[in-house]
Amino acid sequence: MNLARELKSGGRALAAATARLLERLGAANSPVAVPPSLGVVYADELRARGLTVTPDAGLFAGLRRQKTEEEISYIERTQRAVEEACVHAVGILRESNVVEDGTLLYRGELLTSERLRSEIDVELLRRGCAAEGTITAGGTQAADPHERGHGPLKAGESIILDIFPADKASRYYADMTRTLVKGEPGEELQKMYDAVLESQEAALAMVRPGVNGKDVHQKVSDVLHEAGYETLLHDQKPGEPLQRGFIHGTGHGVGLEIHEAPRVSTADEELVPGDVVTIEPGLYYPEIGGVRIEDLVVVTEDGCRNLTRFPKEFRI
Repeated sequence: MNLARELKSGGRALAAATARLLERLGAANSPVAVPPSLGVVYADELRARGLTVTPDAGLFAGLRRQKTEEEISYIERTQRAVEEACVHAVGILRESNVVEDGTLLYRGELLTSERLRSEIDVELLRRGCAAEGTITAGGTQAADPHERGHGPLKAGESIILDIFPADKASRYYADMTRTLVKGEPGEELQKMYDAVLESQEAALAMVRPGVNGKDVHQKVSDVLHEAGYETLLHDQKPGEPLQRGFIHGTGHGVGLEIHEAPRVSTADEELVPGDVVTIEPGLYYPEIGGVRIEDLVVVTEDGCRNLTRFPKEFRI
């Protein structure tokens, strides 16, 4: 506290204390590796005290990959909150009524993406979690994997719920996506859902130590391609970005950040015990809608354990 008063900055004080600790440890003249996201205030103070600061993304990504049992328990706690918030969202959709134009009414008011998102986020807050970017996208909006959703939700159309908060106490994230439809989906939408679910099940069966993430991604792409859908691996043309079909990676690591190592994509990264990764294939067609199904798994010594308990029900 005295150091913070002296330097008139908590950030500078923390960096100064770090420099003093390194000096006591005999490492004051050694280069200091830091995360690329380290704030300028911290880096400037370390440099002012004679330290050489070098950003090293790979070092920190590697250090954080293999989660301890304690870390996994934190992630599981966040995941339970995610699932409870999703139960609440599903309850709202089930309770909603369908009016003549297909839009949904919830307790006498139009059910919009914004309303459903706020219900999810408040439910997460009640469970000690904070969410930024929750996705509640329906219809054609669901065909954009980064669209958060806006406006009225309708029956018969896919509604993507992608929920990825951090626990405010532990700071560990979790991540889950479910695709739902109120009422009856069209034939093409049902076929998309079935294909995505099949590809996810194939990927989950592959996850174990020593398996390369790019092979899992290849399997997902193969299953979807064989089902008649476009994928980046099979249909991408030079200079023509693919905007339909399976247009993203299969998964990513989750921990103190929502996206961290390893990637389950075209990257050449083998899975190791303790990795916590998402498996989230999807298909996106503006004339039909979008489908994404995402589970969170931890790689074990002989396979993987699915941290996600929420059912994969399409029709509600």
